[in-house]
Amino acid sequence: MSDVAFRVEELKEVKKAFRGVIVDTDYADEPFGMKGRPDIPRRKQLCIKIYTPDYTKPQYEWYVPTNKKKTKWAYLIEGLQMTGALNDMTIVGDTPEQKIKSFADQLIGMEFDWEEREVEIIAGRAVDCLIPVLYYGRKKPEEVEEIRKRLESAEVKIEEIEEEVKL
Repeated sequence: MSDVAFRVEELKEVKKAFRGVIVDTDYADEPFGMKGRPDIPRRKQLCIKIYTPDYTKPQYEWYVPTNKKKTKWAYLIEGLQMTGALNDMTIVGDTPEQKIKSFADQLIGMEFDWEEREVEIIAGRAVDCLIPVLYYGRKKPEEVEEIRKRLESAEVKIEEIEEEVKL
């Protein structure tokens, strides 16, 4: 029997899929002020915040910049390249840190179909990773700002509801 677009062995398991816009990024030891487990050493990482109407809260993903294959960073860059989104970016800077910050700024406003997949990383470990799979283009800065305002308003309402439930 012939395959239809993909062979069975090429099919990937997707844990979640959604369309979303990158509304913010932060490159820091503790992006967006989020504190990880104390037993995990801190290192600079790029965190992206994605708005999607499919979830009540924004989706986040963390990527540690590296030149190594089989890392979440490599899967992100590969996804951006495969979708053509890298062609829509102009990265500037003299140092790696400046280039990463420029890259992070360029991500804001980009809209993608995202898939969360379990991917193999270094040492054969498997982790979940959000990967862009289809690029729709870039939202205008004023559209992104409007989304941010709606998100902030919605996050406050969710916190109020969560607080009421605790009472």
